[in-house]
Amino acid sequence: MPSIKIVPIQFAQVEILEDLLPELSTHFRTEVILGSLPRFDLSPYFNPVRSQYDANEIIVELNKLVVGEMKIVGVTDLDLFIPVLKYIFGQAYLGGNAALISGYRLYNSRYGLPEDLNIFADRLKKCMIHELGHAFGLIHCQQPGCVMLPTTYVEEMDQKLTTMCSSCFAQLRENQR
Repeated sequence: MPSIKIVPIQFAQVEILEDLLPELSTHFRTEVILGSLPRFDLSPYFNPVRSQYDANEIIVELNKLVVGEMKIVGVTDLDLFIPVLKYIFGQAYLGGNAALISGYRLYNSRYGLPEDLNIFADRLKKCMIHELGHAFGLIHCQQPGCVMLPTTYVEEMDQKLTTMCSSCFAQLRENQR
């Protein structure tokens, strides 16, 4: 069973990541650790026209850091995009070993609301489980509430659960065999 390594990359809320480790470990039935990276400069992935960072290029670099069957999840506070979308909350390749999560658009303050770190942590957890689901081979689900439901807006994320529907969960277990 591959372990999961969560690595903050220019991310301020590391204590929230620490709090998520046991739940992620239980959910994915594997060891989940908080790690660090040797110097990981994101400036080459900044697109000055968009004032955002290219998630696809960052994932390619993260993937180079994977050891064995480990899954690695980079977490940042920087604004991410992929060429076909204006912004993303996270990105992972189906069945891949690397994923990337951005907290940038998960903070209430981005929407003119009072900051609430509990809401932020809940959103971050949903993103993490969703992108790890992709890394473990799951596609988007259409079951209302399932964490694997695609999310375009933060309001949609708030309506999702932090768990997978029974179908996605069964597929996850099958893929982990």
